This record gives sequence, C-alpha cells and structure tokens, in this order.
Amino acid sequence: MNPSLQDFFNEEKKRVLTPDPNFTTRVMARLREFQNREFSIWDVIPGSVRPVMGLALMLILAFVAIQLFVPQLPEQGFITGLLEVEGSQSDAPFLYGAELPADHELLNQLMGFEDR
Repeated sequence: MNPSLQDFFNEEKKRVLTPDPNFTTRVMARLREFQNREFSIWDVIPGSVRPVMGLALMLILAFVAIQLFVPQLPEQGFITGLLEVEGSQSDAPFLYGAELPADHELLNQLMGFEDR
C-alpha cells in the first residue's frame, strides 16, 4: 500500500476513534442531567410506538363505553320460549312434541315444587 495513503488512513483513524480532551466532562455533564430528571412511563416507550399505544388506549376506552351504555339483550332459551306470553299454547305440542301443562304448573315443575 502507498505510504501516503497509509498515513492518511492512520490520521483518519486517530481523528475518529480518539476522543477529544473534553470528552469526559461532556459525558459526566450528560449523566448529571439525566440523574436530576424525573422519569415517566413515556420515557421507556420509544417515540414510534407512542401513537400506536395512544390509539389502542382510545379504542379500549371506546369499547368499554359502548359496553356500558348499550344494554345487552339476554338470549332466549328453551324455558323462556315456553313461558313466553306471546306464544300460543296450541303451537307448543306441535313444536316440542308433547302436551304441555298450564303455565303455572310448568313453572312449578321447573322450579322443583312438588304437589302437596
């Protein structure tokens, strides 16, 4: 390799890799600056993730609000369908394949009351 080119590379290597005389004072000043600072949760989360976290938090709050303000309708099961007032008693044997007793008797049977 050419000696002048070798000298050039050595000089650049010294310039880039050798710290200047004020390096330690700058590092210590930077450390003192961080020691006096109060940290929060946003210091741990990278800047690129913050908008995504904010959006996720807003969506969670929106879903919770919807669940609180929109009432849930219960599912209609077999017993509810039998006891429903709107359904006619003439359709019940056809639908369920058996003769059904009156509403109060069926309710007593379902609740476990025995005839006395």
